[in-house]
Amino acid sequence: MTSPTTGETEPAPWQDRRFVIFASGNFVNNMGEAAYKVGLPLFVYELTGSLATMSLLAALTPAMLLISPWLGAAVDRWGPRVFVVPGLLVQLVGAVSLNLVVLADHVSVGVLFGLTAVIQLGGEMYRMGWITGVPGMFPENAARSRAVLSSLFVTSNIVGPLLVAAGVGLVGYLGLMWFNAATFLAPIVVWLIGVHPPARTHTSGQKRPGLARSVVEGWRVVRAEKRVWYVQLTALPLHFVSGIGVLSFMVWYLRDHWHIAASGVSAAQAVANLGALAGSVYIAARARTRPRVILAASATVMTGALFLMALPSAWSFMACMVAFFTVRSAMTAVSAMIIVKYLPSEFVGRAEGLFNLMGGATVLLAPMLIPTVQGAWGSTAVLIMLGTSAALSLVCLARFWPRWTDTGAPPAATPEEQTATSQ
Repeated sequence: MTSPTTGETEPAPWQDRRFVIFASGNFVNNMGEAAYKVGLPLFVYELTGSLATMSLLAALTPAMLLISPWLGAAVDRWGPRVFVVPGLLVQLVGAVSLNLVVLADHVSVGVLFGLTAVIQLGGEMYRMGWITGVPGMFPENAARSRAVLSSLFVTSNIVGPLLVAAGVGLVGYLGLMWFNAATFLAPIVVWLIGVHPPARTHTSGQKRPGLARSVVEGWRVVRAEKRVWYVQLTALPLHFVSGIGVLSFMVWYLRDHWHIAASGVSAAQAVANLGALAGSVYIAARARTRPRVILAASATVMTGALFLMALPSAWSFMACMVAFFTVRSAMTAVSAMIIVKYLPSEFVGRAEGLFNLMGGATVLLAPMLIPTVQGAWGSTAVLIMLGTSAALSLVCLARFWPRWTDTGAPPAATPEEQTATSQ
């Protein structure tokens, strides 16, 4: 078994030329995804003007997380290589097909949903591949590499809205979508250069369990490691109130309630993402991460920001967005980092998949509930519902705090080790 990194000090990832190459390709890809993530809801708004359609389209992203446990089990069995390039090719085919349909002016809601689902499926495959490949590619600083890549992801989310704000008047939404399709090639070039996860090796004659049993084994390991388990449970309500469905609601709220132009909405998201970058960089730069403190601060600030967004001021709303996404980014960086830091590397895929399933199920509820609540009781009721939901994380913290230490528990043992110990 490969043990996770437990030391507090790791060498800086930027000193590794291979990391620089990998991070560059990953950043270019994420930059295109960020522009697509901002531009697609605005494009759908121009087509339909419907919050329900925007929310249902946004639900495709968390819906793909529901298959993550099986993707994670497949990665742990066959290695990250099985999904990296195939996932990128699936995305590329879906994106080019969608662009050609738009170019031919044959867009319908069904076609839009179908091709967007293909893009999201490829994206989840690629994401699962490269995330689980980090410990094998950069074993000397796996946790810190994961944190730095998370910060670069947030940086790409800053650049994406700026590209939309600057480019929508020049090349239109279709031009931005073609840009997104082109960025799928960057990680493929990185792969061809030779920077990719190592091939998975298996002991000759070793009997491997089925995928279902493999997922169950991963569940046991995750439950045994309380440093990871309590963080993920506490973060669940915060995932619900900060998913893509909520982002779509904020975009709709700025456009429909405050009548802010599309370029202004993109600029507002870019400013909020600057705060998110600060939160992510803060976690990546810390020598010691204290998950309880970060989660307590995140839950408190996110809860307060959601309630304060109901104030009758567009400037107040945008200021709360900045605070909201700053602490949300710190929370997600901690959640991602501790999986690599405290779990055995051969279980990272299943852990990512199981937590994606848990988080995706909660995130998926938001696009379904928000239009219903907004239609029945108005936009203020949506913000009150989200704020109350975020407060549930504070309840989880109060429950787990006495039994939760950030550094005291040992790394989780595999089921095989537990069995050997009992014998």
